[in-house]
Amino acid sequence: MTEFTESIRGKGWFSLDNAAKLFPAIISEDLTSVFRITAFMKEPVRYSALREAVELTTERFPYFSVSLGSGIFWHFLEFNHLPPRILVDENIPCAAFALKRKNEPLYRILVKKNRISVEFIHILTDGGGALEYLKSLLLTYLKICGKPVTADNSIIQPETPLSEEEFEDAYNKFFRKLPPPLKLVKAWHLPFKLNPRPRLNVLHVEVNVQDLLEVSRKLKVSVTEYYVSVYHYALQEIYAAGHQQTRKKNRKVLRIEVPVNMRSKFPSRTMRNFSLFVLPEIDLRLGSYTFEEILRSVHHQLQFSSDIKQISRFLSSNVSYEKQLIIRILPLFLKKMAVVAIYRGLASKRFSGMVTNMGQVTLPGDMGEWIESFELIPPPPNPKVKAGSGIISFKDKLRICFSNVSESWDLERRILKHLTDAGIRVKILNNQ
Repeated sequence: MTEFTESIRGKGWFSLDNAAKLFPAIISEDLTSVFRITAFMKEPVRYSALREAVELTTERFPYFSVSLGSGIFWHFLEFNHLPPRILVDENIPCAAFALKRKNEPLYRILVKKNRISVEFIHILTDGGGALEYLKSLLLTYLKICGKPVTADNSIIQPETPLSEEEFEDAYNKFFRKLPPPLKLVKAWHLPFKLNPRPRLNVLHVEVNVQDLLEVSRKLKVSVTEYYVSVYHYALQEIYAAGHQQTRKKNRKVLRIEVPVNMRSKFPSRTMRNFSLFVLPEIDLRLGSYTFEEILRSVHHQLQFSSDIKQISRFLSSNVSYEKQLIIRILPLFLKKMAVVAIYRGLASKRFSGMVTNMGQVTLPGDMGEWIESFELIPPPPNPKVKAGSGIISFKDKLRICFSNVSESWDLERRILKHLTDAGIRVKILNNQ
């Protein structure tokens, strides 16, 4: 253990980052704020080797060996020095953590056949931090299994010195007071009925990367821009498909929430949350859109909104709230009531769907030889929004996971039909 690790652990706790402060108040049986990243191995997983790898990596990632504590004014993360639970993957993914249980780990490892999954609650980290942890775990596991793998500095290893930057709240580090972003009108939501509890269903889909890249390049857009446009077009079709009774007068804006990894914008190596959202929209009050019109609009909106100057306005707005004196001196129970009211009245009504694209996973060449593919299951969607999707690719395989808490798969059917009509090979996988 390094001197820095000892000094951090000696304190016994550290504060939640700016993004994490939202989640303790809004987490419920339905809205768990838990996401999953899975690595599909080319051989069945050896449990004893994985257990040893987990023990080694736990010591290297001390900021994950914590449980949630409550103070007078804020929640905090308290070191518990415990490894994550290793479970057989038999239940519904992204289940809630027992936050009120003393010394409860806030991430878990799940194993079944040839797959290794990690599930994190967003209080700890985002997809960027979780993927770095999973890469480290996989490398350590493969070495223990005796595989001839080498690694460069791109992957954290048990012997890699711990950096102070890994602990940092990057939102506060890069905060500067800026004009707030424009206020948004409420978005339209899918009209489908909710599933009975447990609500979450997941559809696993594999897409040929080269097909998708060829179509995107032909249209001169990125994969994210293309897919978000397809998602918008599917929403518009559902809106227009005879659901007049569900249309509210001012709910004619279709808006999709797209997370952006801020580590690509600012020089940060934090392993905690550091993501913000851009919100491309189409306004049906102006009329219906062709796919080409949506594509052009989404392309420019994503380019503009993810520019560092524009997205910094969201960073400034989010951090400004916690710096207000009235917010700081409010007791925790009042803060939680306020957060819940704001989330239910505003945040959950901002968007109609969600697309998380983690992009291409890169690994050292020989390490990648032992891994078939990766998969991302996003957190269960808000019951108002009802659906979302997670995308991640590795080599020639791109996987889309649709998370859905409604009784209908109409949205997913329309998205996949649009992809296949464009000549993109799509394979619906069995529920794994």
